[in-house]
Amino acid sequence: MATRPRRLLSALFCFFFLSLLIANMGCRGLVSSNSAPPTLTSVSVAPSSASILVGATQQFTATATYSNGSTANVTSTASWTNAPASVATTSSSGLATGVTAGSTMVAASLSGISGNASLAVAATATLASISVSPSSVSIAVGATQQFTATATYSNGSTANVSSTASWTDVPASVATTSSSGLTTGVTVGSTIVAASLSGISGNASLTVTATVGGGTNVVMWHFDAQRTGLNANEGSLSPASVTPQTFGKLFSYLLDGYPYAQPLLVSNLTINGSVHNVLFAATENDSVYAFDADSYGGGTPLWQVSLLQSGETPMTDGPIQPYQGITSTPVIDTSSNTVYVVSAQTLTSTGASTFRLNALDITTGKQKFGGPATIQASVPGTNSTAINGVVRLDTSCIQRAALLLANSTVYIGFGSCHSGWLLAYGAQSLAQTGVFNAGPNSNGENGYPGVGGIWMGGGGPAADDSGNIYVTTGDGPWDGLTAWGNSVLKFSNNGLLHMLDYFTADDYRYMNCNDADLAAGGLLLIPGSTQALAGGKTGKLYLVNTTNLGHEQPNDAGATQTVPGLLTDLGFSPYSSSCTDSPQDGGATWTADVNSYEIFATASYFNGSVYIGLTPTAAVIPVGIVQFQYAGTLTPGLMSAPAIQVGSNGTTAFISANGTANGILWIIDHGQPIQNQNPINPNGAAPTAATLRAYDAGNLSSELYNSGINAADVAGYGIKFTSPIVANGKVYIGTAHDLASVPNPQGELDVYGSK
Repeated sequence: MATRPRRLLSALFCFFFLSLLIANMGCRGLVSSNSAPPTLTSVSVAPSSASILVGATQQFTATATYSNGSTANVTSTASWTNAPASVATTSSSGLATGVTAGSTMVAASLSGISGNASLAVAATATLASISVSPSSVSIAVGATQQFTATATYSNGSTANVSSTASWTDVPASVATTSSSGLTTGVTVGSTIVAASLSGISGNASLTVTATVGGGTNVVMWHFDAQRTGLNANEGSLSPASVTPQTFGKLFSYLLDGYPYAQPLLVSNLTINGSVHNVLFAATENDSVYAFDADSYGGGTPLWQVSLLQSGETPMTDGPIQPYQGITSTPVIDTSSNTVYVVSAQTLTSTGASTFRLNALDITTGKQKFGGPATIQASVPGTNSTAINGVVRLDTSCIQRAALLLANSTVYIGFGSCHSGWLLAYGAQSLAQTGVFNAGPNSNGENGYPGVGGIWMGGGGPAADDSGNIYVTTGDGPWDGLTAWGNSVLKFSNNGLLHMLDYFTADDYRYMNCNDADLAAGGLLLIPGSTQALAGGKTGKLYLVNTTNLGHEQPNDAGATQTVPGLLTDLGFSPYSSSCTDSPQDGGATWTADVNSYEIFATASYFNGSVYIGLTPTAAVIPVGIVQFQYAGTLTPGLMSAPAIQVGSNGTTAFISANGTANGILWIIDHGQPIQNQNPINPNGAAPTAATLRAYDAGNLSSELYNSGINAADVAGYGIKFTSPIVANGKVYIGTAHDLASVPNPQGELDVYGSK
């Protein structure tokens, strides 16, 4: 009985072992399968056609396709043949070599299946010409451009010979080109890039501009929100390179109206698929232009838009003649590619005029953010313009002050009307967020109805590093409550225009009586400090501390410093002047020290110095720009000559520099500006050409250049309060092309640079 369990266990073990053996044999293929291996269905050869010269080669590739849809590269396993074999030979790896002129079929065969391609072999040709592309291009210093040299042969065939040609640059100082045709800009200028092979040459023209490190942008009036007027990234222009022999007018763009607004510039902007340094201009005809800042071409703008809607014209009944449209300098937000522009227009059917805030795409000129937005504003008030206790903004005001973009808010100042206004609008909502009126309960005094106009001599509101906003105001009463004439005002940084602080000139009564407003000039926030600098028609400078502006105090005790006269070292001291209020305003007499010049400018800053332009009221004043060294307070420095003409109005300097070196101070001497003679004042002084002047910022006695020396450099007629800009090796100024007496007078943009 004991053997039966052992036999049973042995049987079970054998059965288990046999099962494993059968399974294993099945896995090794001893178990039949119904799947068949794929079969070759076709062979293709690529490229399907090719052309080579005698002695040249062409690599072909053979690809097999199988019945299950799979493919495989069989170039090295296929058999290669040529028919006829006399035209070319093909190696076992598919490399064909041209033997003689003619055509042949190159075939690859595998397992009885073939595919083929056509090959044309041309006789060896002689080199006829070389072309270099692109034929003309502009790059920045330090940037590169790949050129391609293409050879054309006597049989009409072509070949890329960029790597075999010899490359040269003439002159070699402007750019260098590698053996492969890659050119690098070295310095500003023009050069010819040539490719030569077997005694045959072709060339292209290359212009190298000063755009470095992405290029310089000038996106607001006087360069930045502090209104410093300093571009410290100018790597091309220097006192040594700016001379009448080496520098001058390059070209001028014509505009459909006068450009009272300062031009703006954005570097390396793509428009219509091409990259440009783009120059923007706005006119009193309510047009906005975008031009190539470096190349005139045919003078055609990259884009141009009119902000007028159907049935509208620019205003024609305002003080700016013959048309009043866009007067202030716009502002650009490069983060959203938006330019903000305020326009004035009249609906001809009703004669009603309006202001609008436009937000334009800087690449197309099209409106953005649902714009434009009609500008309206009102505050409670009791002055003579109030209706039912409400004072409203109207188009008797002029929107001359440059726009400011800060705190995601656009700030807009108005003056030359019953009371000054400062408005705030959301940069993307275009919704009004703040309103300030400088005199809602006052009717002005002494025949001057205005109170606290915010026009700033064409300058604009300034912003400090915390986003607080500063303006200067014009004539009018002051009471420290609701009347804010002849003051520096500070507002909150939240777009609500809450007034935080103020400074009022102690001579405000005289200034109000004699139309000697502080807002004739703009405001500079001195970099690296808490000081603001302002000046107006009395020719007096006020340095005030932005952390405590000082309010109104006798003898301006709240100011950090006052400079009563800027030319005392030359013997031109302030003199006493008196003005008597009208009888209805009390008949009081006010006395102040004034000067034989006025300030219609914003100061500029460079290397620890501020520079301020003067407008003489007497021909004896011998200077145009005065320098003060700043070290907490102002110390008189150098002065420029020659003098600015009486009546020129507005000498705001712009400074270009490479860091702290190569400082050049640029001004527009407006001469007799276009405004001095117009349909309202036909007997005024005849307008004269503006003069662009350049000085060594470290030595104002050294005039480097003026556009009146060479006839080819003469600019258009001057427009008062305008200022130059400098970027990427060029200087841009807005002038008038025609007199105001000419129907539909044109303006112009004059572009200066190295010749």
